Amino acid sequence: MGKIFIVEDHAVIRRGYVLLIKRRADLEVCGEAASGEDALNTIPVCDPDLVLIDVSLPGISGIDLVRRLKTTQPNLATLVISGHEESLFVEGVLAAGAKGYIMKEQAPDVLLDAIYQVLGGQQYISERMRVKLQKKMPSE
Repeated sequence: MGKIFIVEDHAVIRRGYVLLIKRRADLEVCGEAASGEDALNTIPVCDPDLVLIDVSLPGISGIDLVRRLKTTQPNLATLVISGHEESLFVEGVLAAGAKGYIMKEQAPDVLLDAIYQVLGGQQYISERMRVKLQKKMPSE
């Protein structure tokens, strides 16, 4: 069973993630936080397999939270969810050590697929963001 910790400052959205994940028998929400500060205090107690992080958080940003978690718990998988389409966010998230980046506009089943891929050790990047990153790369 995959234990998921959710970091999202909007209570309604956070609740939606919880309900979506609870529909799956092999996934469990082990904790939630509305800020990066709360997450840093609670995640070690919860011992999740994956942390789902909103990129735009008050105080400690989602990118900074990923960076700090990578330092304190290097094997902890992180999946960042965002409403931002700028490729700089994706690059920052991946450079910080996240295993994935998914857009908030994605269908619930796509989010679940991303969770399973990251739990399985794979990287996940939303299709549109992957295309944007490829366009930025110099051609050979």
